Amino acid sequence: MKGSLGVSLAALLACTMAAAQTSSGRTGQAQYGSAQITNGPVAEYVTDAACTVGWSTSAPGKMILRYGPDREQMTQTANVVDSKDGRNHHAQLAGLQPNRQYFFEVVVDGVPQGNPGTFRTVASGETPIKSKAVIPQ
Repeated sequence: MKGSLGVSLAALLACTMAAAQTSSGRTGQAQYGSAQITNGPVAEYVTDAACTVGWSTSAPGKMILRYGPDREQMTQTANVVDSKDGRNHHAQLAGLQPNRQYFFEVVVDGVPQGNPGTFRTVASGETPIKSKAVIPQ
């Protein structure tokens, strides 16, 4: 009797932990459906007023990029342009302020994927920054 009670409690604890991990709305490995983010997202090209963010996925999917100057208030969104095969994605962020930090995250069906990324725009008039990690278009 004690053995079966212990097994039952262990099973109940395991189910509770699994439910708690999936109910947070964020996935640990940036995946959705059958697709998974395989590269990025990365700020590929940053100017004093704009940024191009790119990432790759294992399968096509419908996404938006949410961003803003505060990690807790990413209220702006950018449309995503997909490559022909639907696995490489890019978003153009415009109207940014010079020399300011921004946060961004990929959102699929209203669910943020992975942890937010960050970049800083260059100072007004400075040379844009191009990342060495560029996602093919």
